[in-house]
Amino acid sequence: MLDSVTHSTFLPNASFCDPLMSWTDLFSNEEYYPTFEHQTDADSNCLKTSGIKSQDCHSHSRTSLQSSHLWEFVRDLLLSPEENCGILEWEDREQGIFRVVKSEALAKMWGQRKKNDRMTYEKLSRALRYYYKTGILERVDRRLVYKFGKNAHGWQEDKL
Repeated sequence: MLDSVTHSTFLPNASFCDPLMSWTDLFSNEEYYPTFEHQTDADSNCLKTSGIKSQDCHSHSRTSLQSSHLWEFVRDLLLSPEENCGILEWEDREQGIFRVVKSEALAKMWGQRKKNDRMTYEKLSRALRYYYKTGILERVDRRLVYKFGKNAHGWQEDKL
């Protein structure tokens, strides 16, 4: 796709380009690049590495775990214990404090979601730490423990 972009086709399109637009937004054509259908196979999210057999996890609904942001993915896992396979657990639900129980299983699940088979917990935790700056997560001085911040939404029981 990018090989076909020339200087003459790039410049007119770049003048209206939003910084968050992707190359596919600028140069895609539906007949050449059909839309991708998300796989909803229930067994794909229940990981064998997590120590829980796939049949022990309940079926996944189409609307859950579809978020594109990591913090929303984590929130949705916390709100769906039947889908989280024991990977995350609340430490203090009212305060928004949660703990990662199976770090590598969480990284593998997020990697599957983003189609990145090289995802590790080190990379995932670095991404989580970026949320401190935006107020979505707050620092907790314990290993594998995080807290939802003032800019995170949808995790509080009384506001669901």
